[in-house]
Amino acid sequence: MALEYAPLGLVGLLTPQANTTVEPEAWALLPSGYSLVNARMVSQAEHLNERLLDYVNHTERCVSQFANAPLSVLSLACTGSSYLMGQATEARWVQKWQQHLRIPVVTAGLAVVQALRSLNAKRIDLVSPYPEDLTKASVAYWTSHGFDVGDVKVVRTPEQGFHAIYLTSTEAASSATEQLSHSRADAIVMLGTGMPTLNTLLANRGRTGPPVFSCMLALMWQSVMRVHSVHANDSHLSSFQAWMAATHWASRAQTMGMNT
Repeated sequence: MALEYAPLGLVGLLTPQANTTVEPEAWALLPSGYSLVNARMVSQAEHLNERLLDYVNHTERCVSQFANAPLSVLSLACTGSSYLMGQATEARWVQKWQQHLRIPVVTAGLAVVQALRSLNAKRIDLVSPYPEDLTKASVAYWTSHGFDVGDVKVVRTPEQGFHAIYLTSTEAASSATEQLSHSRADAIVMLGTGMPTLNTLLANRGRTGPPVFSCMLALMWQSVMRVHSVHANDSHLSSFQAWMAATHWASRAQTMGMNT
């Protein structure tokens, strides 16, 4: 079944309840021919980590929002949930939902793992907008996948607001990333699907030093990759380096008022 606005694939995006970054960045990053529908993951838990686990422990009520929409892939846009599940539980979660929905399932955490492997990265540096405990969980997650974590630069987030990560400025994200410009790591990962990253990624194109990418960039790359293998004429989209070069999404970012 070909959809008018999604002839190549429809992404079912699972987004944390208050996240204001996932949807605009996803729209900017998707190539022509792909579209998305979004569902909000909701939790009444007071603590952030409890909410992150609620999201994946109650996936049924989130996925039900899609009803019978003809999804091509289900994409979990929440790296924090991956960190707290851990490698083994996350793998079981993916397998369960792939069997239930009979479509590919991608998590932001595993998408980053695949991106790092495509770059042959072993040692990585991190740019983190998270509280200390979630940053530590992140480091443990990447280590469990065989990566050596070097420097971790913390992004300055607002002390007040509805959610500090979602109010992070591009300037703060770029400043933390710039501190790693002379890194000897194989790659620099901008963590969190809630932190705005596209301006920073565009500014780092062509610069010397390790490649810089974000969780959202990796997630949308993997989401498209899991469905686009049947479209041989789109083979250039299989290269993560091409996604980092922003050839297909820089103009979309510009239309959103982002600087290039």
